[in-house]
Amino acid sequence: EVGSSKKMTRRDWDDPCWDHHFGMDDSSAGGPYSYTTRGRTDAVWKTLQAYGFKKSEDKKKAFDGLVPTACFEYFVRENVKKVGKILEDGQIEGNTVSELAKRIRSSHQIKYLEEPVQKAIDDEDDMELVTHALSTEDIRRDGSNDDKESGYYTDLFYSFCREAVEQSTCTWHCRVCKGCKDWRDWHCKGCNTCKYGSSIP
Repeated sequence: EVGSSKKMTRRDWDDPCWDHHFGMDDSSAGGPYSYTTRGRTDAVWKTLQAYGFKKSEDKKKAFDGLVPTACFEYFVRENVKKVGKILEDGQIEGNTVSELAKRIRSSHQIKYLEEPVQKAIDDEDDMELVTHALSTEDIRRDGSNDDKESGYYTDLFYSFCREAVEQSTCTWHCRVCKGCKDWRDWHCKGCNTCKYGSSIP
């Protein structure tokens, strides 16, 4: 009927996103532990280990030490399916440790850091730098007990979705949409897509 109004309710799934106050935010879509062991085949593990991630002998946890970002793990899972993309040592063609280290060091994000931190990153071992850049711990180095000043900390990680170094405080990877998103975006359970933060619940 023209001019009539219908009050929508929480159960009205004709428009599941009409009122985000009902908890449409899907927190399980993001976070560092978005992927489960179920999808980690031997091929996936070989590639993860080729980038410095260690498989835990403790069945209660998957990794011993650093944990890969959801962005990196998705990139690995997709590439192991492609013929010829994985090299004999388990690294990904076009994205070897040495290539990634060079890409990371030349990033404009690194140039914004203080000079002592830039120098530390330049002097860092390639594998150490890349493993941290692909982990949930970000690019960093803990100082030793004898020399605390030898450590440095950043909020930077490498995003394969954007092919660039990004800030973990401003960027997150959506497991459902399979892409890195701005911190103002969030995944809606109702329409199963990421929404801009202006409509955040």
